[in-house]
Parts: sequence; structure tokens; C-alpha cells
Amino acid sequence: MYILLTDETNRRPSADSRFFIYGGLLFKVEKLPEIDLAIEKIRQRLHYKPSDHLKFDSNSRPNGVSFDDFVQAKREVIDLCLANGCKFIVHIIHHDIIRNQDPDQHIQWAADYVIGRFNYFLDSEAKDYGICIVDSLPVKAQFKYLSDKFSLGLTLASGKKTKLQRIKLFASTTINASHASSAMDIVLGSFRYCINNPKNRDAARHMIGKVVDMMWHTKVGGTYYVHDKGLIVRPDKSKIMSSSIKAEYDSLFAHINELLDSKSDSKTSSPEPEKTNDSQKHSG
Repeated sequence: MYILLTDETNRRPSADSRFFIYGGLLFKVEKLPEIDLAIEKIRQRLHYKPSDHLKFDSNSRPNGVSFDDFVQAKREVIDLCLANGCKFIVHIIHHDIIRNQDPDQHIQWAADYVIGRFNYFLDSEAKDYGICIVDSLPVKAQFKYLSDKFSLGLTLASGKKTKLQRIKLFASTTINASHASSAMDIVLGSFRYCINNPKNRDAARHMIGKVVDMMWHTKVGGTYYVHDKGLIVRPDKSKIMSSSIKAEYDSLFAHINELLDSKSDSKTSSPEPEKTNDSQKHSG
């Protein structure tokens, strides 16, 4: 059985934050004790108190933790996730496309995509079952949303609903309710940092290769095909009417590949989306 933990970031647009991001980290249930113990040891060694939050954002650094220890903790958590076979699924959409949508709706649609892709991973690759745990959704009726996912599933573009047959439990959590939530926050935060015009490009180059390694992908030769597996880009490029927004998507892929190509041991990901089975498409 697998666990998926999800969260959102880049909720508000800015000069650097051009895309809304919703992501999920998944791993086998039996890996949870090992991940938990390893993060507990990282926290103790790098001077985190039991009540301190271990997150990616620099504003979250506890007063008693030095900057160097803060950076080291995040690096070790990323390496821990890779070592334990964690996989990353992330959905991105340009803020200008969703700016007139109900905020609750676009968050729920983004969560739908990541949760739906988790169900597809369980069905198509893992041949297993899963638990979905969302970080507390900033919407008016998060528990109705979770109840609907379990009882009704996803709403397809046609209006038809499809059950998430592989996911057997939906629940909500928050930071510091488990060490696994810290792992989720740090992987998602690393991706956000890398695509948001990073100030420290050397750090971004170091991060992005590891994050792409974690994305659910198909590897052909030296290329990681992550689109519509670990990377869900919406809307499809062919449906973007604005040339300026389309150019920003192109610039995003070029930026990611530039960061990857700048490391000799990196592999580039394909910027072109692969075809998606229609049964996996839903509103949003």
C-alpha cells in the first residue's frame, strides 16, 4: 500500500510566482517508520526542538537553528526521500488562467489532478492500493471535498464521475502532525524555489536534478518523460489562446532544462506533454 501527502504553494501571483502549484509526495506505507525515524534524527542533530516546524520556506526557520543547519536539514530530507523511493507528482497552471475562477474551485481542481494521477499510478504501475492525506485545504468545505472524492471520485470534462477505486482512505493533516509532512513540504518547496526565478542558481541546480529524479517518469535513453506522469501541466498548450502566457510556459520549460543541463550528471525532461487517457481527464 502507498501513502500520498499533498499540499499547495504559490497561491498568490507575483513577479516571480507566475504559476499556481499543487503537489504530492508518495511512498510505500512500510517506508513510513524509516522516514519518520530518519527525520527525527535530522531534527535532533540540527537543533530543532520538538515543536519547531521543519519546512522549506526560509521564513519558517526556528530561532534556535542556524542558517547552515537549516539548509543542511532540507538537503538531508531530499536525499532521504530519494533513498526511500519516494515519488513526486506536481500540477502547475498559470495564475492568469485561473485569476477569475473561484479560489476554492481551482484549488480543488488542482488537487483532483494530483489525486487522480495517484490513483492512475496505483492502477497502472504499482498494482496496489493507497491512502490520500491532504494538508489542510484552504477551502470552505474541505471535509465535503474529501468525502466526495471517496464516495463520488472525479468529475470528468463530460460531467461523468469516475470512482477512485484504488484509494481506500482520504484524510487531512497539517505540518508537525507527522515528519512525513515535512518531507512533502520540502520536496514541494524545492520545486517551487527552482521555478520561481531562484536567487541562488547553484542551489537550484542542485535541487532540480533530485526533484526530477523523484517525479514519476518514463526514462528513455537520457531523457526523463515526466509530463502527465509526475508533471501535470494545465491547460494543454494547444488550448492556450494568449501568446504571452504560452511564451511563459515555454520559458518555464526552458528554465527547468537549463538548470538540469548545467549539471553534467543531469538529465533533461521533455517539454512536450504525452497523450493522456481520456478517463484520466477531468474538469479544470
